Amino acid sequence: MAENKAVKKEEKKEENPLGKPRRELYLEIEEPGVGVESFYFWILRFIASTPPSGISRDDFKYKIDKIKDVFAASETGAYFGSIEQRKGLQQEKVSQYMATLGRMTRDLFQMIRELRIIDERLDYYEKSEQRRDKQGRKIEGWEDAEISLKSIWIDLVEGGSKNPTSVLGLGSQVGFVILPDLFFTIHPEKIKDIEREVNTLGSAEKGGINRKVREVLRRKLWQYMEWKEKTGKEIKQRKSFVTKFLRQHYNVMRMYINWLKPYLRNIKRLQGSQENYPEVVAAFDTSKIELEILAKKVKEKGKQTYYPCLLIKFDYTAIPTMAYQQEFQRGAVHTGLSKIFFECYALTDKQINDYKKKIEDEDLELISSVYESMESLKDDLKKYLEEEGEKWFKEEEVKKEEEKNILTAFIFGVKDSFKNLSDGFKKTFTIKLKSEEDKKESHWTIQFEKKEAEDEADLGLWILYDVFKKAHRMITW
Repeated sequence: MAENKAVKKEEKKEENPLGKPRRELYLEIEEPGVGVESFYFWILRFIASTPPSGISRDDFKYKIDKIKDVFAASETGAYFGSIEQRKGLQQEKVSQYMATLGRMTRDLFQMIRELRIIDERLDYYEKSEQRRDKQGRKIEGWEDAEISLKSIWIDLVEGGSKNPTSVLGLGSQVGFVILPDLFFTIHPEKIKDIEREVNTLGSAEKGGINRKVREVLRRKLWQYMEWKEKTGKEIKQRKSFVTKFLRQHYNVMRMYINWLKPYLRNIKRLQGSQENYPEVVAAFDTSKIELEILAKKVKEKGKQTYYPCLLIKFDYTAIPTMAYQQEFQRGAVHTGLSKIFFECYALTDKQINDYKKKIEDEDLELISSVYESMESLKDDLKKYLEEEGEKWFKEEEVKKEEEKNILTAFIFGVKDSFKNLSDGFKKTFTIKLKSEEDKKESHWTIQFEKKEAEDEADLGLWILYDVFKKAHRMITW
């Protein structure tokens, strides 16, 4: 029995994460032929308005958030058919956008792959050009890059050993066996240096290379150097073009995602509740509507820890009547039973946010999957987009930058404080006093603020409840 009691307590706690309300009030209204919408909008306007037509003040206004908005309708009703028709149009749009985003995601992978290949090739060009540092010392790896480019030129341009006139093809003939070795050994920096480099091979010190071999070598080096210069410029232009196109592609994807979000939200809301309400019968034309609003009273000036809060829950069991309204648009008018629950609390920002997260559905999974696919390419995307001025920062990175700025400001603040000893001492002493005062904020002060917020919320709730009954000609005391 003890276990059962404990389970019941836990269940009750889960049902109301805000804890026990300061006051609970309840109304049940059933008025034939009168729409239930008027009660919701009356309360909404009364909370937001200032006296004499509301409970807000110029210095203390209520901020209203809609926490819950779900409905269920019987399948055989005209209202259900109207909703399904609208939902079908929204779903068609979503399918189109998702198909487009799927294609664009695949193209994104291809563009990133192409940029990686371009970067690899550009690395060869950059290393082969930067042979020495500022001190005139040879940079390690430039010769390997030059040899790699020559290999690419022989394979792509000359056709490798299959072409008898290529460097490798000529190397298989008698008298040109040494040609490939010379081609991969001699690395002139510019085209004008080819003549001088090749002519030195004719000397006795270099082994006295045959004149015909030197002529062929000179021609091949000249062709290679021309190709290297032209393709180097071309590949840089290609990278610039692909990077700009990547930026455009990325922005278009973000645009499609922003277009997609409202459609997904609409579909989620048009989906209706999946709960099995006993009031909703398939053979009857009935609907069930649940609304919930949270009104937080906020000061125009000053700091607040606890906020006076009103939680209003609407539970409608209605009969939707399809009627022609303005501009011949067919819409539903809901008439039936209205249950309104009034609750008041003193809550912190954390409590309110936690309650919202608990109530709100974590939807938009399709969008998160698109973001996840882009996140897998995050490092490359960030690199290439930043080259074109586009930013790809996560919240953590922004926070780190802010922390860095704060630390820098603190260091300079300390430095400046030592410029003038008296001013520095005064500032330090003032800061110390303030910190001590903050620490001395005792538990009873916070509890007093909470009690004051509860009293404020209690008064506001009672005024709302009492005036609502009087405005709708109900019995009051």
